[in-house]
Amino acid sequence: MEYIQSGAIGEIREIHVWTNRPLGFWPQGVQRPEPLTVPAESLKWNGDGVELRLAAAMSGNYPVPDTLAWDLFLGVGPNVAYHPIYHPFNWRGWVDWGVGAIGDMGAHLLDVSLWALNLGLPTSIETVSTPFNKVSYPHATQTFFEFPARGKMPPVKLTWYDGGLLPPKPVEFGEEELKKDGGALLIGDKGKLIHGTYGIRPWLLPRSLQESTTTPPEKLPRIKDESHEMNWADAAKGKSAASCPFEYGAQLTEIMLLGVAALRAGRKISYDAANMKITDVPEANDYLHREYRQGWSSALGMRV
Repeated sequence: MEYIQSGAIGEIREIHVWTNRPLGFWPQGVQRPEPLTVPAESLKWNGDGVELRLAAAMSGNYPVPDTLAWDLFLGVGPNVAYHPIYHPFNWRGWVDWGVGAIGDMGAHLLDVSLWALNLGLPTSIETVSTPFNKVSYPHATQTFFEFPARGKMPPVKLTWYDGGLLPPKPVEFGEEELKKDGGALLIGDKGKLIHGTYGIRPWLLPRSLQESTTTPPEKLPRIKDESHEMNWADAAKGKSAASCPFEYGAQLTEIMLLGVAALRAGRKISYDAANMKITDVPEANDYLHREYRQGWSSALGMRV
C-alpha cells in the first residue's frame, strides 16, 4: 500500500484484479441436484439437456450428518434438502447461501486498492459472465466498477476477473505470463504496480522503475506474526485497534455484493451509495435484501 501512496506510479485511473476461483475449489455453473420431471428420451443432447441429466445423476436422498444442524445452517435462507454438494465448504458457490468468487476472494484482492486510494463506493457496476442459471454462480465472471473522483484523485475504473479469466498482459512482462492464482494490476500515468493475492510481493513496471525506486517507509502498523485472528481478539478485549474495523470492512463487503447484484440484474446498474439504492433498474433493489424463511426474524436474522 505504501508503494501506491508514495506516488511511484503516478495517478491511477485503471485497476485489474483477478482470481482463479472457483476452478478447483467449489462447484459453480451447475444445476441443483434433482430428479428429472420429464422422460430422459425427450431431452435434447444440448446444453440444457445435458445440465438436466447431470442434475438428475447427482440427485438422491442423503442423510444429514449427525454433526450438522441443517436447519440452523439454512438460517434465513430457503428450505432446501441436504446434499453434500452444498455443505461443507461448497455453499459459497450457491446463490441461496454464498456470493461466489468475488465474495470469497474480493476482500483479499480489492483491499489494497480500496485502502490505498480511498476508493469509496462505485457509482456504476456491470457484471458479464458465462451462462448463469440463477441457482449457482457462473463458472466465470467479469465485473466493471466505476469509482468517482475523490478530492484531487481522478476517477478509477476497476475490473474484476474470476474463473480463470485474466486481464490483458502488461507489455512490460515480455515472455513472462501473469500468475493465474490471483493478483492485481494498477495502472498509473508514470508506471504500473502489480501484486499477488493478499497484497503480497508488490513490484513496479517497467523494471527500470523498480530499480530506481527506493522502498517506501512503512506507515501502517504491522500485525505481529501476521496473526489477524489475534488482532481481532485483542481489539475485542480493548487491547489494540482492529486492523480492519467494521466501518471499513462493511464498505469492502458492499463493493463485492454490488458485483453480485449486477450479475443477478443482468445489466449495468447505477448506484446511489448515500441512499444504498440502485437508481436506474428499480427491480434490482430486490437483490439488496432477501426474503427471510418463515419462522426467522427479518429484524434479527434469528429463529423466532
